[in-house]
Amino acid sequence: MFNKTGGSHAKKVESADGKTFQFAETTLKFSDPVFHGPENTELGWLLMVTIECGDEKVMFASDVQGPIHTPTLNQILAEKPQLVMIGGPPTYLAGFRVKDEHIQKGMQNLKTLTENVPTTILEHHTLRDENWRNQTQPIFDAATQAGHKVLTAAEYSGTKNNLLEFRRRQLYETEPPSPDFIKWLKLPIQKRKQQKPPI
Repeated sequence: MFNKTGGSHAKKVESADGKTFQFAETTLKFSDPVFHGPENTELGWLLMVTIECGDEKVMFASDVQGPIHTPTLNQILAEKPQLVMIGGPPTYLAGFRVKDEHIQKGMQNLKTLTENVPTTILEHHTLRDENWRNQTQPIFDAATQAGHKVLTAAEYSGTKNNLLEFRRRQLYETEPPSPDFIKWLKLPIQKRKQQKPPI
């Protein structure tokens, strides 16, 4: 699919799994595939990437959901990043799409992460929960006690949070999509893949 879209513009396309690439002074180190959440999840696998330039090291580990899987946490800690961007546990799915024990494990591992990494940027999974700040208070407390920071990307960039996902229903009422978009949404998924949404 990628080769048919953006990949058609690239000089070369190769898998990044477990590989390291050097671009001038910047190193990109990709992990081997890790679980998209708990072990053996039906959601499959993903890659994490560590970006290193000079004495700065940042890690992007978006969909690991906490991480829920402790070996994934160990891989992140082994990289010793100064900043990690991570999608914490999907608390809004607890008890019906994600087991409570997986959420608890994700929270425990996220706490360990924030105690060991100077700056943690929390992103999409956790922020989809309207009560995300209360749910993650122990994470913030642990980070503060370690002299570390936990922020959203908006806070990191000095702007105000505008968390749209948990306000989806409200926004559909106050700012409804166009009739053309609703019509597009009702198409079978195969047709939607072939037609751009009318935005």
